[in-house]
Amino acid sequence: MSAMLFLTLGVTLSIFAGFALSQMFVIQKDAFQLISVVSSVMIVSCLRYQWRALPAIILSLLAYYIGTGRSLEHALLYALTVPLLPFVFSSLFHYLNNRSLHQPAAQRISLFFVIVGCLFPFANTIKMMLVNTFVDGRFLSADFLFYATLGNYLTQLLVTPILYVMVSLITDTDTQSYLALDKRLRVSNSRCREYLAWLASCVILFIAAALSSSSFMLNSLSFFAVLLVVIGLAKHGLIRPLFVGSPFILLVIHDGISHYNADRIYADQFYGLLVIIAVLTTLAYLLGGYSVKLFEMTQRQIRSERIDPYTGLSNIAQLKEDISHQSYSLLIYLDLTPTLSMLTDLGHEGKSQLIMQLSEFLYSRNESINRCYRPPFSTGLLSFTHYSDVAEQELQEVVEYLESFQFYWRGTSVALVSPTVYCSVVNQGQDIEKVVSILCDQPPQSGSSIHWVNVQSFEMDRVDKLNHIQQVFKREQFELFCQPYMRLSGPEESKQSFEVLLRLKEQDGKVLPPSAFFPLINQFGLEIKLDHWVILNTFRMLSDKVKNWDTIGHCAINLTAKTLSAENLASRIIESANSFDIPLDKICFEITESSALINEQQAIETLNLLRKLGCKIAIDDFGTGYASFAYLRRLPLDILKIEGAFVREITESETDRLIVSSIATVAKEMHLETVAEFVETPAHSLILRDLGIDFAQGYGVAKPLPMNAYLNTLFEIEEQRQHLTRSEAVTL
Repeated sequence: MSAMLFLTLGVTLSIFAGFALSQMFVIQKDAFQLISVVSSVMIVSCLRYQWRALPAIILSLLAYYIGTGRSLEHALLYALTVPLLPFVFSSLFHYLNNRSLHQPAAQRISLFFVIVGCLFPFANTIKMMLVNTFVDGRFLSADFLFYATLGNYLTQLLVTPILYVMVSLITDTDTQSYLALDKRLRVSNSRCREYLAWLASCVILFIAAALSSSSFMLNSLSFFAVLLVVIGLAKHGLIRPLFVGSPFILLVIHDGISHYNADRIYADQFYGLLVIIAVLTTLAYLLGGYSVKLFEMTQRQIRSERIDPYTGLSNIAQLKEDISHQSYSLLIYLDLTPTLSMLTDLGHEGKSQLIMQLSEFLYSRNESINRCYRPPFSTGLLSFTHYSDVAEQELQEVVEYLESFQFYWRGTSVALVSPTVYCSVVNQGQDIEKVVSILCDQPPQSGSSIHWVNVQSFEMDRVDKLNHIQQVFKREQFELFCQPYMRLSGPEESKQSFEVLLRLKEQDGKVLPPSAFFPLINQFGLEIKLDHWVILNTFRMLSDKVKNWDTIGHCAINLTAKTLSAENLASRIIESANSFDIPLDKICFEITESSALINEQQAIETLNLLRKLGCKIAIDDFGTGYASFAYLRRLPLDILKIEGAFVREITESETDRLIVSSIATVAKEMHLETVAEFVETPAHSLILRDLGIDFAQGYGVAKPLPMNAYLNTLFEIEEQRQHLTRSEAVTL
């Protein structure tokens, strides 16, 4: 009841105020209000409150008409008929607008322009003509009908939107989201210098026009100001230009009516002025509608470009925009590589489902994470949260959630494999793309599930790193080293076997081990290129230095998992061996068990072909990698190299001794030779010989040394031995 009372009171006061304001735009010859603020009040009231506003409107009009000396009969007729069309057309607009809520805002603005701005004034003029004929028994002139239609047209386009926005701001019930649209549309803000300069210019022009005694000056300043307002459309939203531009046009109309009432201008001049104003207003509306349409098309294009089509998640461009609104943020990257490497048959659909289910799971469990993102060229999930003192605690909660996550796929479910979170604190001025790149390129970590990454420690930019490693290849700064084996038991003890190692010789002469440069090789996917360089240069050096192949047991060359999975590996090895006349029965290729094979079937085919050509195949780091004993069943092998972690403490640890013994027993049953790494003392060698190990490798046997020097020394010794043998034969 109180709400209805307030509504009636508000509508009544608005209508009486509307009549008072409309007196400024009365054409005295016809006693007609060219700009009817009352009409706008009725339209807005019906738009906002629909039928509930009708009683208040009718009572207000009845009171006003009786108060102005009309008969009760005429007052009642006008009070009942005048609100009829505003109610009908506002209801029509309300109905059509509700049906198009999901349509672009430009379409709804066009709907307002057509129904309220065009159709309603035309229908209202016809109604006015019929009522006047019925009440007074006389027809209205064509001129009157013309400017009555134009006046109503201008009223609905200039006054009604302003009243609608004002009511929306007061009642805070803008269900059509025009205020939200204006906020999105604006590229400036209230403190923007450009906006303040634009607003100040408009205010100064309005004051100058209002105080001008010359119609020419008033019209000139006003039309110039309208041009300025049109320039500000979209850039400063729609509502602000509307509030600034409408008063100028109303000022010109008021001045024109004053001059027309004072017979200073003729009717034709006055009508011409109204036509010009109507055309300018129409053009402004068309331009505003076009600006909204263009804005919405741009936003749709941006959304389509910022959404991953497979998962529906936003990309890094959206992340940059979202994160720019916070001073400090905690950027989080969840690496899904361990999980997806175990689920290689998922395909795009399965991977997309995993990422979508995981993102929805995080939304539902953590309020601080309201959006997830897909990083480019990475298998994982990005998000961010506001950085605070409890950030570590929140991260720990996220990890706990991840431990409980289940991925449901085709009737079964699996948990995440070793979920690992990489995080870094970023500020507004940082290069987000660079930070994301660093987070996504982090090597696999063990131990803690949360790893903080200090982005500042990555002093060399990715481009600089790539350029550096490319220059290394170009200058051929890699250098071949080797580490000899020692045969512990069995025949051919005089034959020398060794493993080829790689070092990087910097321009300052410093020699770097693989741990110093291999992360760059992995980062830029240059493993295959590096492995082929090692094979080619090893074969070249063997061809130059080996004078008697009977002296060589085998030369072991390491291959990465990526190289081993390449289709053309065997053919390139054969081609290089033929070029340098290398007997492949002297070559052993080592594959590391600490990295999962990318394409195991291709790797097996390559290994089988190499074995048929005489190569030996060794598995390195056995016992600590991805497959352990399962690899012994699937891969064609000749040599098994025992991980040094089991050998280093073998002189003190009975457990390590048992492990090495069991590996040796399995290898013997499978007719595999064994090599023990990290042999550091003669005591190690004695124990390993007793356990049946065939070869020892480590600092206790020989340290890594340049391969060129090793081969030179090896064959110098061989020549000396042969020379002594010949000398002894001559003596005898």
